Amino acid sequence: MQKIIYRDLNVTIFQSALFQTNSTVILTEDVVIVVDPAWLPDEVIAIKQYADAIRGRRPLFLVYTHSDYDHIIGHGAFKPDKVFATKIFAEREDTEEILDQIVEFDQSYYIERPYPLEYPKPDYFVFKDGVQYRHGRTKLTFYTAPGHTSDSMFMVVWQLGLCITGDYLCSNEFPFIYHSSIDYEHTLNKLPYIHDRNWFTRIVPGHGLPALSLTDWARRRIESLAYIYSVRESIATGIPFDENSLWERYKYPRVQAPYHHKNVELMTREFEEGLWTWDKEMSLDLFQRKKSKFAEREEAAMVVEDDDDH
Repeated sequence: MQKIIYRDLNVTIFQSALFQTNSTVILTEDVVIVVDPAWLPDEVIAIKQYADAIRGRRPLFLVYTHSDYDHIIGHGAFKPDKVFATKIFAEREDTEEILDQIVEFDQSYYIERPYPLEYPKPDYFVFKDGVQYRHGRTKLTFYTAPGHTSDSMFMVVWQLGLCITGDYLCSNEFPFIYHSSIDYEHTLNKLPYIHDRNWFTRIVPGHGLPALSLTDWARRRIESLAYIYSVRESIATGIPFDENSLWERYKYPRVQAPYHHKNVELMTREFEEGLWTWDKEMSLDLFQRKKSKFAEREEAAMVVEDDDDH
């Protein structure tokens, strides 16, 4: 069962019952944009019907933040005027394997889809940070975001102060690192730079709740970095990772524990290959105290705003 978890004049977030997966529909005066339509057939059709109902004569754009099968599963239901994704997304050689994951999921639950299963073919390729696309007065800016996958990206909608982050900064997930923890860390460290160049206040992740304030998404960024650093510290020092603390923060250990263990395996390989080193002077407590000048600045700004409200 799908529900709408957020709606304003321009942004509607549909959330699937499966993994709290978000599909975002964006309306501007020039275009309707659908991001990562998912999961179940009825859910996808509801997103399509909503987009069709509000678009009028506007073109329809589809945006894919990355190629995980749960994010492309609804593509065949749409007939978009333009598809956006990264160049790496478009050049993947394992697209049949990704589609096979959808087939396996559907057959596991006797699901029949009233639309074809298709791997999206982008018309617009994001190949570097800061590339822009304009349609009328609507300006979209894209940034590569490798780490979770090699082909992940962010999209900023300028007029709306909105950033779509894919499977980064999810309220209900620690970092799921399929590609590289070094790239994942670099992507997180780019966010203040992206913010300063685009000034967005809200982010919509691929799963969980949107972050509707600067303080909220800055906090999620710090938590994600803290998780990576604490796993690395455990690997480098041999001190056991405190999983109990992890499950105090995240609610689904039975399904999420394997993702954590895979993160440990991946980061252990990276450590053995010399892809990262651990600074003994860097401790998690020190990191949490220092945070970042960006986060502290934004938190201070929010305090001022709260005081003004009173």
